This record gives sequence, C-alpha cells and structure tokens, in this order.
Amino acid sequence: MEKTTSLGIFWACPVCGFRYVEAPVAGQRGQICPRCGASARVVAQVPALSEEASPLPAPPPPALSLAVLLDNIRSAYNVGAAFRAADGAGVSKLYLGGITPKPTHRQVAKTALGAERHVPWEAVPNGPRMAAALQAAGWTVWALEATPRAQWLTAALPTPRPQRLLLVVGNEVAGVDPALLDLADAVVALPMWGYKRSLNVATALTAALYVLRLSDNHGKA
Repeated sequence: MEKTTSLGIFWACPVCGFRYVEAPVAGQRGQICPRCGASARVVAQVPALSEEASPLPAPPPPALSLAVLLDNIRSAYNVGAAFRAADGAGVSKLYLGGITPKPTHRQVAKTALGAERHVPWEAVPNGPRMAAALQAAGWTVWALEATPRAQWLTAALPTPRPQRLLLVVGNEVAGVDPALLDLADAVVALPMWGYKRSLNVATALTAALYVLRLSDNHGKA
C-alpha cells in the first residue's frame, strides 16, 4: 500500500463549536481554538495521496490539440493557476508573451504546485507575431475576450472543429492585444449572468479549456 501523510487536520472546539482545518505540524498534539481560546480536538484527518494515484479513471485521449497564449499577463499567481489548468486540460504547450512571468518566478511555482514542470512552455517577446506563425502553420486562433465581435464560446463549438487550436488570453486590465484580435479566426466569450462582465483571467481560461475539452466528441469524460 502506498504510504500517505496527512494533508490536513480538521479541528473542532467542544466549547463554541468552531470547526476549522489546518495543515499538520510535526509533533503537534493539541491546539487552542482561534475563536474562543478553549482546547480544540482533532475530528478528522485527510490523507495526502500522490498526484499519480487518482481515484478516478483516466478520460479518453482528446482529439483536439490545444495550446494557449498567455499574452502580457501581469500576475504571477494567474500564470501559476493557468499552468495548473493547462495541465489538467491536457494543453500541449503554453506560450508566455510579453511581460508574462516565467515558471522560474516564485509566485508562479507557488500557485502551479508542480504543474509548471509538466506543461511545455516557451517565452515569446511578441505574442501577435508568434500567433501569426502558428496560424500560418495550420493552427486555428481563438481569442477569449468580451468584445462586440465576440460570440459565446458554446455557440462557436458547432462550427467545423479545428484539429489544432490556439486559445489566447490577455492582460488583466487592457485585455487581449488588438493585433491578436485582428488576426484571430474567432473571438469568443463566456456568458456572464451577474453584474460583472468578465472573470479573473485564470478562472476564465480554466472554464474555457474545460468547455472545449468536454465538448470534444473524442474526449468526453
């Protein structure tokens, strides 16, 4: 049997009822309730399994080749989250355009949690130039951005599906570079039912990647 360690310890206070979780500390035997100061007790522990020991069966291999251009993303945490999402969605490569931080950045690694070691990546100084080169090589380019030209991502799916797709996301404030919007084969957006018109860039990328993957006729889980 694979040896496991505790990933998290759930504590409960018998006095005020406060229940919380904390990472285990070597030699830890007791803890004071942060809410009322009484002695808390352990009520559950979550074992830490290796990433390779997933309890779920592996999904079928996807038919769509996916790559992502993170163009001028300013937040290293967003880049790390993008690496985590790209790994889960089976992205073949991440292109880091302009000022986008590289995986050598401490905050990227902190959020990626090791995914940056498994997803191929390349830093490119000019995102539009790189996207144009991929487009010339047969890749379809979709930009994820809410513009008047955009269509809902779900509406774009019934069109003849490309075999190789580059999905572009842009700067958290300025959005996707206008040059990338101009060369994109399609501009797609996620529906928004609330007050805000957009999601955090890493969250939007994750949602879009999984919409694409789960709509893949040969890659449905």
